[in-house]
Amino acid sequence: MNIALICTDSDLWAFGTRLISSVLKRAGHSTRLILLASDSAEYSAEVLEEAGELVRQSDLVGISCYSRGSRKARQFAAGLRAPGKAMVWGGLHASLNPGECAEAAGIVCRGEGEETILELVESLEDGRGWEDIRNLAYRKREAVVLNPLRPPIASLDSLPLFDFERANEFHLSHGHLTKAPSDPRSAHSPRMQYIGSRGCALHCTYCCNRKVKELYSGNGKYLRRMSPAKYVEQLATLHRQHFPNATDVFLLDEDFFLRSLEEIREFAELYRKQVGLPLDCMVSPPRMADEKMRLLAEAGLWRISLGVESGSERTKKEVFDRPIPNETVLRASRTIKRYPSVAPCYFFIIGNPYEDRQDLLDTLGLMTRMDYPYYTNIYNLVFFPGSELFDRAVRDGIIAGTRDSGFELHFRAGLKYREHAWKQRNLYLNGLLFLTEGKATKRRLGLLPRRMIPFLTRPGVIDFMDRRTTICRIAISSKVLLLRARARLGGVLKRLMKNPADAYNLPQYLKRRFT
Repeated sequence: MNIALICTDSDLWAFGTRLISSVLKRAGHSTRLILLASDSAEYSAEVLEEAGELVRQSDLVGISCYSRGSRKARQFAAGLRAPGKAMVWGGLHASLNPGECAEAAGIVCRGEGEETILELVESLEDGRGWEDIRNLAYRKREAVVLNPLRPPIASLDSLPLFDFERANEFHLSHGHLTKAPSDPRSAHSPRMQYIGSRGCALHCTYCCNRKVKELYSGNGKYLRRMSPAKYVEQLATLHRQHFPNATDVFLLDEDFFLRSLEEIREFAELYRKQVGLPLDCMVSPPRMADEKMRLLAEAGLWRISLGVESGSERTKKEVFDRPIPNETVLRASRTIKRYPSVAPCYFFIIGNPYEDRQDLLDTLGLMTRMDYPYYTNIYNLVFFPGSELFDRAVRDGIIAGTRDSGFELHFRAGLKYREHAWKQRNLYLNGLLFLTEGKATKRRLGLLPRRMIPFLTRPGVIDFMDRRTTICRIAISSKVLLLRARARLGGVLKRLMKNPADAYNLPQYLKRRFT
């Protein structure tokens, strides 16, 4: 059977789509990948027409996306849906908003799709009915039918490698769909990404993981990890066959240190021998452990990222349901400090209407107490449709629904506040936090001189700036421009440098390179 798989998210990794493709190929089916990474709000008529040609001979069209790509997914569903052609919409957004997506696509896959899509394809191929297949949802008259969910896949080791063969893959480039380059040396990124786990141990209200866990409650183990041996085997294959020019590896597991010390030890030993590229991973502050840090540092860990989100104990407990004390964060920063070859990066969330002045001051205060040097990524809050925080914001009257939730915003695109009134509260202090994005040293937090922070956070100064927002708006816009320039420069440097850590310490690299 011929299946066209479309992803409307804003990057080309599309792990969910690529894994579905591999599962279908392993069963003897033919797939075509259409990856439409774009920052535009909608696709042009030309792109829709070209996509229509690419799926014309397909027996089934599958669409997948997160919330940010959902508007474009609906656009595709409307443009490509035709009588007699089956269409199924899967992915995180569809799993949490099945009614909306079933109206657009006809069939929705909720939760994990590997087994479900394979069963759907085989049913269509044999002419059997698909209405009773577990995980599927669809509209029947005026009602939405939600079939029971099958248990999560027990062993991630049983899954094939993500499909990066590129033989029948198309990308959106300069307003048109073009064939992906077949040469693996032309891979779309010098950084190789991978994920070897599913689920998260935390229950944060702003994250859709919480609601997905609720979907699977009482129906098997949701939090699962690939074995270290299988994890490294797939990384080595990905590097050797599909990303031979990769400069480093970014592991996308929600919390890599959820693994036991023995698992970390086995992974580190195998990774050092079979892959050997600089390594980057994410960790939750409570899981930080000295011995795990040591093992991974010896295996090539060059950067580690931790979600702090806020320095306000109230916000973390009452708003985010992420009650990680500031002292735990500080203890983690002290542990990382013992490994100077590893660059720490901390995530913070701004633009949160549930935070007041003191909450934001607490976040700035925590930043000043953390061991430097370190780096910060400042995330712009989005009320993801289907998340617990989205539902709360609707109940509290902060947003009316999906339309003004900020779902279309990229959470890493800076402080986007102009189109959403709920983001304009405490704009000055949120702007200060935005200016901290970047490197924190003895003398500065990003663009903020440390010695200026006491003055900038005086009640009188805050009151004055809250009444006159022009200066703050100019500073925010300037910072956005600087971040864009930094991203472009960073991309060039990473392609020139074999070690990505050198881009974080350019003076040292230049000194070593030319002396």
